[in-house]
Formats: sequence, structure tokens, C-alpha cells
Amino acid sequence: MLSRRQALTSLAALAALGSGTLLPRRAGAETRRILIIGDSMIAGGFGLYLQRDLESHDGHSVDRRGKSSTGLARPDFHDWIANGAAAREEVQPDIVVCMFGGNDGQGLYMGKDTWIRWGEDEWTPEYRRRVNRFADAVTAEGELLFWIGMPQMRLERLHERVAHMNEIFRSEMAIRPNARFLDIWQVLADDKGRYADKIEVDGKRVRVRTGDGVHLSVDGCHYLADTIRPMITQTLSAHG
Repeated sequence: MLSRRQALTSLAALAALGSGTLLPRRAGAETRRILIIGDSMIAGGFGLYLQRDLESHDGHSVDRRGKSSTGLARPDFHDWIANGAAAREEVQPDIVVCMFGGNDGQGLYMGKDTWIRWGEDEWTPEYRRRVNRFADAVTAEGELLFWIGMPQMRLERLHERVAHMNEIFRSEMAIRPNARFLDIWQVLADDKGRYADKIEVDGKRVRVRTGDGVHLSVDGCHYLADTIRPMITQTLSAHG
């Protein structure tokens, strides 16, 4: 019987083989340049371990830009569309990997004390527009974009909100030929597909979430990085 990790890796391989045309490696490049961007998930352990995995296992050159308490909802606090474009211009990556959503289940700042509150009719189309503006900003030269979805959350309200955002990420990446949505909804779930603080990994019960039911433990960061890396590398290998 396959272990949980082996099963997830196999699914990643099948998804890679079934996807569309991807951006080829830049001419003369020995390694791929990867830009990783996002909120606390990227600024913290998960982003660090993913960076190390891509560098040590695959020889890629990785630049990581993460900032806690950020997302696409509050450009007045941190404008990821502008900062993402600047990072892309500076790094000149072949591939961009991003992760947002944990801080975006709130009102969307529109400027001059104007907000679109969560649940209002305008929220989804406006957030969808921001997702696309960010994607455009970091793929201005046709770079390949991997958008990592959010995991399940313990608090029901937040759980429902990140699930809604995941559907936006999924649908918008699906219509971009050089983009892939990486679904991690079940990666950190229990055997019944529900939120879990601990999961079984290679026959052992391992705590993968912190006490807030949002962030990942050290083991959870390692496990998710070990799952995401082959999702990326197998997709690249399948398309040359």
C-alpha cells in the first residue's frame, strides 16, 4: 500500500502529465530561476523549506519574498501587485510560485476609506480582478506561475472563506496557459478529508498545525514542502 506521501506524489505526476503547454527553459540557462512570493506561509517555515528543497534537490536558483499579515485585500498595507511586479523585474525568474489567502477573508480596501465588505456582491469579482492583476504583474514576460491553494482551517468561518478563495484561484489559473493551481486541500487533512491538527505520515501520527488552527507546525511545513516540490518539478519535467 502506498504511503500518504507516495500517493500524493503519484497524483502530482498524473496531474503534470495531463496539463497543457508550459514555458520552456530560457536558452542557455543551467538552472531555473524561481521567485517565491506570499504571506506568512512563504515568509515562515514552509517557504523556507520549499526554497531549500528546490535548491538542494533540484539545483534551482530561488529568491523568496514573503511578508506576514499580507495578501491581496489590503494594498494600503502592502501592495503585492506593485511589489510582485518589482520582484519579477529584479529577479527575472523563469518560474513564479505564490501563496495567498489566509489574510484575505476580510473587506477589500478600495482607497479613500472605501471598502467592499466580505459577503457583498462586489467582493468576489473584485478579488478575482486582483488575482488576475497580480498574476499579470508577475508573469509579464510569460513566466510560468504556480499558485498554491490554501489548506483547510479549524475555525469554520475562516475554513469557508479560504475554500471560496481557492475556487477563485483554481478557476482563474485554469484559463491561463502558463499557470497551474496546486490544490493542497486534502494534503493536511485526516483520512476522512477533514481538518486535522495531526495526520498519519509514514505510519506515525505527526502534528502538522499550530495551536491557532491556521499556521503550520515545523513538521507540517516540512511535509507540505516535500509534497509541493514534486508537484512543481514533475510538471516541469513532463513538459521539458
